Amino acid sequence: MFVVVLLPAIALLLVAVAILNTFTKSVFVFVWNCFFKPFNRNAGLDDQQAALESFYQGQASIYDITRSKLLQGREIMLELANVHLDVSDPVWVDIGGGTGWNIEKMNAFRKISFFKAIYLIDLSPSLCKVARDRFAAHGWKNVHVICADATAFTLPPEIKIADLITMSYSLSMIPTFYAAIDRIDTVLSNDGIIGVVDFYAQSTTSLCGRTNLGGELLRHVNWFSRTFWRLWFEFDRVYLDSSRRDYLEYQFGTIKCMNSRNKLLGRIPYYVWLGCPKKRDSELACKINALATESPYLLPVNESCPDVTLQGEDADFTVHSKGYEAAVLNLQKNFPLPSFFYQNEIWRIFYDERRPKYHQFAGEYIYAFTWEDPREDEKILKFKSTDTVLAITSAGDNILAYAALPNAPRRIHCVDLNPHQNHLLELKLAAFSTLDYADVWKMFGEGKHKDFGHLLISKLAPKLSSHALQYWMQNKKVFTGKNGLYDTGSTRWAIRLAKWLFTLAGVSEDVKKMCRATSLAEQKLIWVNKVRPAIMNPWFTKIVLCNPVFLWRALGVPINQSEMIAESSGDFMGYIRDTLDPVVERSLLSEDNYFYLLCLQGYYTKINCPPYLKEDAYDKLSTKGALDGIRIHTDEIVEVVGRIRKHSVTIAIVMDHMDWFARDGKDAGKEIRALNQSLKIGGRVLFRSASKRPWYTAAYEAEGFKCKPVQVRNKHKCIDRTNMYASAWIATKVSDVEDDRELSVEKLVL
Repeated sequence: MFVVVLLPAIALLLVAVAILNTFTKSVFVFVWNCFFKPFNRNAGLDDQQAALESFYQGQASIYDITRSKLLQGREIMLELANVHLDVSDPVWVDIGGGTGWNIEKMNAFRKISFFKAIYLIDLSPSLCKVARDRFAAHGWKNVHVICADATAFTLPPEIKIADLITMSYSLSMIPTFYAAIDRIDTVLSNDGIIGVVDFYAQSTTSLCGRTNLGGELLRHVNWFSRTFWRLWFEFDRVYLDSSRRDYLEYQFGTIKCMNSRNKLLGRIPYYVWLGCPKKRDSELACKINALATESPYLLPVNESCPDVTLQGEDADFTVHSKGYEAAVLNLQKNFPLPSFFYQNEIWRIFYDERRPKYHQFAGEYIYAFTWEDPREDEKILKFKSTDTVLAITSAGDNILAYAALPNAPRRIHCVDLNPHQNHLLELKLAAFSTLDYADVWKMFGEGKHKDFGHLLISKLAPKLSSHALQYWMQNKKVFTGKNGLYDTGSTRWAIRLAKWLFTLAGVSEDVKKMCRATSLAEQKLIWVNKVRPAIMNPWFTKIVLCNPVFLWRALGVPINQSEMIAESSGDFMGYIRDTLDPVVERSLLSEDNYFYLLCLQGYYTKINCPPYLKEDAYDKLSTKGALDGIRIHTDEIVEVVGRIRKHSVTIAIVMDHMDWFARDGKDAGKEIRALNQSLKIGGRVLFRSASKRPWYTAAYEAEGFKCKPVQVRNKHKCIDRTNMYASAWIATKVSDVEDDRELSVEKLVL
C-alpha cells in the first residue's frame, strides 16, 4: 500500500525536476539516491565495489554540487596538509578521492605542478570517470586515477612511497578500515604527512589512558547525538564508530587535531586530523627532550625513565623533559608520542589536559592584556643576556617585552595554570614568526583582523601546538567579531561595566576627550570634574565593586587578595581612589599610559602601546631564532620549579600571585621553598602586592631570602603607570634551604 501511494508522488517530483534549475535538480537526485534508493539492500552485500556503484552511479555527475554543505572541513584539511608539507617534489595519494574535488581544490593552495605525481584512489568507476574528465579538462599530466581498493592499491614501480596521503570522508566508508590504515603506514614516507577529515561519534570515556590525542576540545559527542548519527549514516553504509579514528591515532602520531560540528546540518560531528609516522625518528624523544630543556633542565618524576646524556658542559648531567615520562609510557604501549613531540616549535611544553585542574577555567583566559608595567620591571631588575627568567604568563605582553629588550634574557620560562592564557601567548609567538607587522598590529594593536581565520590555517597553524590551534579555531570570533580581542577574557566584564556606567552618567564623550588630552592639566580637569564622580559613586562601589563575585570574575581578584586590599586602604573605595588619582596626575593617557587607554577605548595606538608592539620590537622578535629561548609551561609554579635543575634560575617574576594564597602559609611556604631551590645564590624574586607589607615576606625571610621593598605606594605617588598595587618587592636569595627542613609559616606570619 505504501509503494502504491509513494510511486505517484515520486512521478510528480520527477516532472517538477524537469522544469527546475540545475541546482534544484541536483538536490532531488541527491535525495533520491541517499534517502530512497539506498534502502534497497539486495545489491553489494558481499561486494564493496558493487555497493558503492549502487550508491554513486546515479549521482556521480552532481556529487560535488550536493556535498559542499555536508562535507565540511575539507578545505581546512587540505590547507593544513599543504602548510605542513616540507618535502621537495612530493608524491600525493588521495584515498577515496572520488570526483577529484580535493585535487582541484588543492590547486588553490599549491599549484598541482609542484607535485611530482598525484594518485587518486577510489573504488567507484562512476566517480573515477568524473575525476578523469576533470583532470583532462585541466590538462594535468602528473595526476593519475586508479580505480582500486584502498586496502590493496599499488603505485607504479618508480613510485615507492608517498609524501602526502589524504582521506576526505572516505575512512568511514571502508569496511576493512584497519587494513587501509595499515596500507597507508607502509606507503607513507618517514617525513610524510597524512590528513584526514571525516564524520565521527565518540565519547571521551573511551580515551582513558591516552595522552597522544593532541587535544580533547569538543571531542565528546553526547549519547543522543552519537546514537542518532550512527544510525542515520549506516543507512548509506557510512560508519561513525570510534574504532576507525582510534586506530588511525594509534598507528600515527598526531600533529594537529580539531573537532567541530556542522551547524548547518543538525550539528553533525566531524574532525580534521593531521598526522605523521609515529616513529618518524627513532631519536625523536631524545632530540626534543634535549632541545626543549636546555638550561634550566626539567627533571624526571619517575627515575626509572631511560637516561639522555648531553654533550659539552652538561655531559655530566642526565636530563629529562616534563613530557619525557609520558613519552616513555606511550612507547611502552606502542602508542605514538604525545602530540607536543611532533610540533614544529619547541615553545610549548607537554601537559596532560585531561587532569581536572585544567577544567576550572571554563574555556577562556582571564586576562586579554597584562597589567604589570614592564618598564618598571626593567628598571628594577636590569635584565642581562645571561639571565634565565621564570615568569607568570598572564597575557604574554611582558614576556614579549622582555624578549624584545636589547639585552634580552637567554631563556624565559612562562608559567600559567590556565591553558588558555598560554594559548594566547603561543598565538603571539606564532604571529611574530609568520606575519608581517601590519597583520601583527591588527591582531594585537587594534585587537581585530577580519582575515584571522584564513591566517590561522594558512600561516599560523604550523607554529602552533595542536591544543592552541583547536582553541583558536573554536574562538576565531575573538578577532573577527565586533568588539575584538580586548573585549574578551573574564576582565571584559569590568571594562563593559565601566562603559555602561559612563553612559548612564552621561560622561562617555568626556572619557573620549580625556583619552585625547594633550596635557596633564587638561586630563586632570576632565577627570576631576566629569569622570571621577561617576567612578567614585559610593553606591556603585558598595553594590558592585565590593562584591566578591565581581572582584573575582571580572577583575581576577580572589577573596584573599580583596582582604589585603581592605587592610591596605581601610576600604575598597579608598584603594580605588589611591590607585587612580595619582595616575591621572603622573602619566598622559594618550601618549604614555597604554594600560588605561586600552580599557577606556578598547584598542592601542601606535604612539601608545606595549613595547612589544612597536615596529622596532617587531623587527627583533620576527628575526629567525629570536623566540627560541621561550618555553611555555601549563602548570602551577611549584610544579614547574620543582622539576627545574637547582640553582639555574636568576630571576623569578611572580606578579601578585602570592596574594592569592591562604594565610595559613602552607601553599606559600611550599612555593617559596621551591623557588629557593631553583634560584642561584643572588637570584631575585620580583613580586607585587595589594598590601604595603605582605604577610608572606616573613616566609621568604625564613626560606633563605632577604626581602626589600623597591616601590611603596602612597596617596600622592604612583609606583608605576598602572598603580594597581600597594607595593613591589625584591626577595634576594642569600642561602640554600634543606629539602627536608620543616617550616611553620603559620607561626611566622602570626
